[in-house]
Amino acid sequence: MVVTFTPRDARIYRPYPGEAPWPDADPVWTRVAKLDDAVVGAYEIERLSALRFRVKALWVDADFRGRGLGRWLLGHAIGTAESQGGREIEAAAGVPFYRRHGFRPVGDDALDLCLFVLSPE
Repeated sequence: MVVTFTPRDARIYRPYPGEAPWPDADPVWTRVAKLDDAVVGAYEIERLSALRFRVKALWVDADFRGRGLGRWLLGHAIGTAESQGGREIEAAAGVPFYRRHGFRPVGDDALDLCLFVLSPE
C-alpha cells in the first residue's frame, strides 16, 4: 500500500490488451490509471448518441479508495466525453458516488438513471 498518494501521482492511459480490470473493455473508450506500471483505477464510457455518453464502469483499487482517485477518473471520463462532443453523461443512479459528484436523477424511475449535463461556454 502506498502511504503518500495524490491522484495526480497516477497517469491515465489507454489500456494495453488485457490490462483493464474487466473483460471485453472497449479500448477506444477505456482508460486505466497507473502508478509505477500497476493499474490502480480505470473507467469505461460508451457513446450513446452524438451528444450523450454513459459511464459503463469506474473502478479504483481498494488500497487507493478514499484518496480522490475515483473523482479524478470521473472528471477525466467527463472530459473525454466532452472532447468528443458530449453534452450529457449518464450513470447508474443507484451508485451514490455519482450523485455526490453532480449527477442528478432523471425520469419517472429516478432509481435507474442519473445525468450530468455539460453547458457549452
